[in-house]
Amino acid sequence: MTAPAATERDSTEQTTQAELEAMVRGMCAAADAGDGPAFAAYFTETARFRFGNNEPITGRAAIAASTEGTVDAIWPVRHSVDQVAQVGPQLFCRFTIRVTKPGGAEIALPCVTVIELREDGLITDYAVHMDISPALR
Repeated sequence: MTAPAATERDSTEQTTQAELEAMVRGMCAAADAGDGPAFAAYFTETARFRFGNNEPITGRAAIAASTEGTVDAIWPVRHSVDQVAQVGPQLFCRFTIRVTKPGGAEIALPCVTVIELREDGLITDYAVHMDISPALR
């Protein structure tokens, strides 16, 4: 699933809770698959992305490359969306990240993201608040 093109949504339309949750689930599916271009399609060309205490990266291409690079650095993951709340142009998303380690052991890690949306629904700023270290290879 890819993000809708900016021209597909009239900026005066109100985004429904169901649409927001579908967007977040689509982003999670892309991230779980390691599909950088599909994940990055939700972002503006100049979006800012920050994971934990890492330095922020800027731009859709950098976000796509980072997403694909993460697949090699961590054990396979699955995002479970626990909550999506909207406050103005921001989304606050709570996830459980399930990681399967060699031998089949699964761990569940809490994660929260804060997402800033532009009027057309594309992301301008994305901040992940999570300790990823238990998932690293």
